[in-house]
Amino acid sequence: MGCAISRKSWLGMAAGIMAATLSATAGASAEGITLKVFGGSSLDQLAPRQTPEEQKKIQDEVFKGFLAKHPEVSAIDWDAQGPQANSLQRLMTAKLASQEIDLIACPAFWTNGAYVRRGLLRPITDDIKPFADRVDAAALGAFTVNGKVYGVPITTMSTSAIFYNIELFKKLDIPVPPTYDDLKAAVPKLKQAGVIPLLHQGSNTPMWPMWFFEAFSQSSGDAIGKTQTNLEGKTKFNDAADVEAFKLIKQWVDDGILSADSLSVDQDGMRAAFASGKSAMYYGGTWEVPSLQESVKNFHWGVFAFPKMAGTPGEPKHGGGADNGICLSSSIPEAKVAPALAFISYLTQPEVASLYLAPEQPIAASIKGVPVAEDTYAKDLRASAFPNTIKFLDWVWPSEVANATASAIAGVVGGQLTPQAAADSVQQAYDSLVADGNWPPKD
Repeated sequence: MGCAISRKSWLGMAAGIMAATLSATAGASAEGITLKVFGGSSLDQLAPRQTPEEQKKIQDEVFKGFLAKHPEVSAIDWDAQGPQANSLQRLMTAKLASQEIDLIACPAFWTNGAYVRRGLLRPITDDIKPFADRVDAAALGAFTVNGKVYGVPITTMSTSAIFYNIELFKKLDIPVPPTYDDLKAAVPKLKQAGVIPLLHQGSNTPMWPMWFFEAFSQSSGDAIGKTQTNLEGKTKFNDAADVEAFKLIKQWVDDGILSADSLSVDQDGMRAAFASGKSAMYYGGTWEVPSLQESVKNFHWGVFAFPKMAGTPGEPKHGGGADNGICLSSSIPEAKVAPALAFISYLTQPEVASLYLAPEQPIAASIKGVPVAEDTYAKDLRASAFPNTIKFLDWVWPSEVANATASAIAGVVGGQLTPQAAADSVQQAYDSLVADGNWPPKD
């Protein structure tokens, strides 16, 4: 969502894939420490967008290198499984069951929205100073809450864009990059060609807020600033600009660009429809690139930024940032703190980070010195979308507000909620947090 999850956010493999508990023990003694790493979902791993076989190969290589340098550690058990939407529930269940957790693979979305507020993480502000200069400062900011650093980003840097079928756009004479009016005018052409204009992974609920980030940037003129005043109680989540953001999302549906069928489509379905030519576009993050390169065989794909919508006071801004990180659990035994920090430091070494980040073909990376993609699409995005990228709002919202927003958007897209009712439901979620004493967060 990042989004979040990231988006997220993020930001990956289909929810519900097989559990992956990865262990490396090469060349280590049986009496050494075992570092227990917990991920709330199957996305919370190194190289999360690779095939399971390639992912295991990469992680085993990383673990083997660390164990060779740290004989006091005998194994690394990395347990990450389940769908992204259940990340918090899975972690809370593990905590309640007193499951041993030393490190947490911590998406920026959950770190900001729930993990810190619920006391699940240990601050590491001073601990990372010896190696903090290896990490992009903006990326580190995604894991900084109330001035304290709670995690180190070990991820690609994302932005958001619309992916499109180049040949189809040329055939139907659709301009690139298109304005919103160009997309609206193209709908009859696309439908006549038997093609869905734009499909979203709507059944993957945490991905809906990405649409709000884009719309709210334009309706408010300052999405981050307005969100912060909402959270401070100085403004509301159902003010005119907030309601307008839901109206703008609804406009995509009413104008026939965004298919309401998206509500029943998951990530795999969205990708498959695009790769097979059944849909002309889909909206997502730059984490989609490896999948596109693997699955799209019969045409060329391109990207363009979410367009400006008529009459809005704000300019287009696109959600993005450093999606995934690694954090210390608040319950880590003191005897394991030093080796756990050594493992985090090891993951930030450029040559190590390149092992797990380079296969992701990053347009940008949170660790300095990691090779980045030099394809045309990557250069274009670094020149255009990245300068207009802002932090995913679900890295700022508490998770309850993020969940309420996601459900509200689905209601608007499906026609069950008006934009006003959608915004009211988000404000109600915030009011409940305050009334229950769960907001603002305690230092």
